[in-house]
Amino acid sequence: MRTVIKEGWALVRIQFYIVIILFLYRLLWGVFLYRLVQSAVTPLLLRYPDQGHNELGQTLFWLESQIALMDNREVHIYLWLLLGATVLRILITPFIRAGIYQSLHTHTTEPQSLSFFRGMKRHGLSSMLYYIVELGLLLLPAIWVIPRLYPIAAGALQSPSYLLHILPYAVGWIAYGWFIRQCILYMQLGTVGGHTILSSLLAFFRQILPSVGISLSLGACVLLVFGLFGTVAMIWTGMLALILQQSYHFVTSLVRLWHISSQYQLWHSDISRG
Repeated sequence: MRTVIKEGWALVRIQFYIVIILFLYRLLWGVFLYRLVQSAVTPLLLRYPDQGHNELGQTLFWLESQIALMDNREVHIYLWLLLGATVLRILITPFIRAGIYQSLHTHTTEPQSLSFFRGMKRHGLSSMLYYIVELGLLLLPAIWVIPRLYPIAAGALQSPSYLLHILPYAVGWIAYGWFIRQCILYMQLGTVGGHTILSSLLAFFRQILPSVGISLSLGACVLLVFGLFGTVAMIWTGMLALILQQSYHFVTSLVRLWHISSQYQLWHSDISRG
């Protein structure tokens, strides 16, 4: 597993420009969400009665907010903006994935920048199909989970200890989501590389333990960086906190590409032996 992770890091260094693309992509999405929430929530919070007012003022505030949610056209505008941005991200993400996978397959035979954009052109539509299937499978458990979580969430309003009952569902959904993403990843690597879906899935099942190890190792790195950046940002606020917050997008983009590259090396080694 260590060898695969090292080989994955070597591929990251070759394709470092993709890290920049992922960083800018996530940064723009984060800025959009921040500005959207700021313009929608901040004016509302400024109108919240301070502690010097009585409970009647707070009650009137919540009543006014409920009426605004039902009748205010501005709320509908924010919802449409959020929906439009989400659809745009769904459309862009598969093409970026296709470029990454093509670049991994041709890192020794084609110029990297050309390979990335050729991958978007050649495999963008098939990547879109994979992405739609992935989203559908990830949301499928909601049909079974949400009805069971509703009474737990209602009980949590009275006692926060009820939230502990959500933990098994959350862990199960996360594990299921990882499994689905890895299956789709290996299938798409096979499609871009000219191999069958079945052979790529079999490669994943044969290498599932090293695949889990790679995900856990790199996931632990992200959590460590997140905790470190969050702690420093809380202690030293201001410009340093802002820089660290934006740097986190860069770190996650770097680790994300590292994870994909390591999984590619695992897939490639198994397919080559087969």
